[in-house]
Amino acid sequence: MRIALTLAALLASSATALADDILIRADIAQATVFLSGAEVTRRAEVTIPAGEHRLLIAMPDAGLAHLVGVEGPEGVILGQPSLMTAQPLTIGALDDPQQAAARDLVLAAEDALAAAVDTLALSDGAIRAIEVQLAYLDGLSGDGMTGTDPALLSQLLSTLGAETARLEGALHAARIARRDPAQAVEDRQEELARALDALARLSPFDNRVDMVALSVTAAQATMGAITLDYFTHAAHWTPSHELRLETGRDALSLARFVTVAVEGPARWHNVAMRFSTAEPFRQRDPSPLWPDPARIMEPRTADTLTMSEGMSDRLMQPVSADARAVLAVEGLAISFDYTTPVSIDATGKAVLPLDPLSLPTVTEARAVPRRDQTAFLVATVQNDSGAPILPGQARFFRDGALIGEDWLPLIAAGAEAELGFGPLDHLPLIWIDRSLAEGDRGIFTTARTQSSQIAFGVRNLSDRPETVRLLYATPFAEQEALTLRLSLTPEPDARDQDDQRGVHAWALDLPPGAQRLIEMTAAFDWPAGQVLLWQP
Repeated sequence: MRIALTLAALLASSATALADDILIRADIAQATVFLSGAEVTRRAEVTIPAGEHRLLIAMPDAGLAHLVGVEGPEGVILGQPSLMTAQPLTIGALDDPQQAAARDLVLAAEDALAAAVDTLALSDGAIRAIEVQLAYLDGLSGDGMTGTDPALLSQLLSTLGAETARLEGALHAARIARRDPAQAVEDRQEELARALDALARLSPFDNRVDMVALSVTAAQATMGAITLDYFTHAAHWTPSHELRLETGRDALSLARFVTVAVEGPARWHNVAMRFSTAEPFRQRDPSPLWPDPARIMEPRTADTLTMSEGMSDRLMQPVSADARAVLAVEGLAISFDYTTPVSIDATGKAVLPLDPLSLPTVTEARAVPRRDQTAFLVATVQNDSGAPILPGQARFFRDGALIGEDWLPLIAAGAEAELGFGPLDHLPLIWIDRSLAEGDRGIFTTARTQSSQIAFGVRNLSDRPETVRLLYATPFAEQEALTLRLSLTPEPDARDQDDQRGVHAWALDLPPGAQRLIEMTAAFDWPAGQVLLWQP
């Protein structure tokens, strides 16, 4: 009998344990945010009684979570997590201390508004009572005076007049007295609106919330941490920059920023963040290969190829090396931890400053006649920071003035980059065609000879000397049948810049008000029946 009673007690105890639901909140504690998506960790402290229970974890972004993993205290057996959508929740049941304090302020503001409305209602009631009395007296002074004894009429009118004056005075005083309660109602309404806004910014749980449910089994009462790890597409970050160049001392400072953006109902408050350029869903396998037979076909001109015969074949070609290079840049595995916890407000965005950089810089005035109207200021920057400077939108400042916005490319560690810092209006460029206006001067020239005389240069309109580096793409001939005689006065200081044939450079020193010109003559000869494809 004792064994039976003990077994019955155990069964009753087990049934009670199975019926227990443990409701908790697990806030976002840390996140690794990628350029697209984020790995998120939620954490909560929980006390689990002995036995088997169901753990309900309020998680507003549960519907956006992928690959959810759960860890619990040692010795606790965890079941498979499952999603429960739109579960009822008592308002305030899972408020944290900050949210609870904000909700108390809302309740206090609601009570204060109700009290102010009651006071205003009393003032309105007093006014209506006086208005009723005045309406009655007004009725007496009209048809109510008919048939009145003339001997009493004068006395009655005097009484009515005195009473009407008294009530009008009382009405005026009541309306003045109403102003303070009416203003109090407006003030309490504004206070309530502010309290509601403050509570909303803290993103408290609604009366229905998505939850993650899982069974938990503990041999004995256990207290410890529950963590949930998952991936979400509802967060990302982008780098941005501000580049400030001081031309007087060739100093370039680079201010770096991270803009982190989140979507959805989750609250990101005091989150330890790491930012990474890794791609979690990058291609894992090599591209497949197919047989590549060679074929011959009847010669055709390019304009007779159909889409299926021409363009579609090109579209089927493997990705170019340049495209793979872009993917490699986007896949740089660079990560860094933000030094302080991050909170994101209702806007869903936060702009976070990073440590600024000061980069070695050399500036020059660069001129490209005929293509541009003025010279431009170009800064050659060396990235000696020891880490890549990530690509992103950038604002460019020159001596404190905003000169434009553009995309800053990736600058690898130790690499150099040329950055433009706007036009130099005091250095206008010159381009003159000195050739006689004879013959065919178009792109296609059918005559057997052509001679062009071109002058190009720069003028210094400032009151200080300037040094300008002028670049010009001169013609060159690669075919044996095409003869070119090219003369340049003065000769360039450097030829074939950046391994570009025919692109030459001159270093021009210009005193204030001076101009410098380079004279170029290009004379071509070619066989009859051929066409020259070039123009000055």
